[in-house]
Amino acid sequence: MSLASIREQIKVIVSGVSGIGVVHDHERFSNDWNKFLSLFKDKDGKINGCMFHREKCPKNQNTQGEYEKAHVFVCRKFMGLKDDEDTGTAFDEHLENVMDAFDTDAAETLNDACRTINPDWGPMSGAMGMQLDVSEIRMFGGVLCHYAELRLCAIEPVEI
Repeated sequence: MSLASIREQIKVIVSGVSGIGVVHDHERFSNDWNKFLSLFKDKDGKINGCMFHREKCPKNQNTQGEYEKAHVFVCRKFMGLKDDEDTGTAFDEHLENVMDAFDTDAAETLNDACRTINPDWGPMSGAMGMQLDVSEIRMFGGVLCHYAELRLCAIEPVEI
């Protein structure tokens, strides 16, 4: 188990969601909005993608005396908004499908990359799998987009 394998398995699971678009396993930014938006263009040239990164990582000693890290990842999803194409419904489906992808037995341990994604301690204590925190409409460089933030906590045992 390692941060690299956790990150890799999150990308594998998110990338497996139908229609999710481009998936980046690290934060992507640019002070040029056109360049930023191009990072999330899918094979059809539409803004449709996501990026994720580790947001925080507290450590704890559990009741069995084992040490653990709680890697909290934030996943940001972007999709161009077109009201006449009902992109809001498609965006909601993407979010639901991403959350559902983390509700399988294999995903509970990120394919054995972590102890669990259902933490009983830390900043996401009691959360099960991927959680939707924000879903709204935002402007990026003059382009109206659907935007969401999802969070996931991966508990990793550590040697001290």
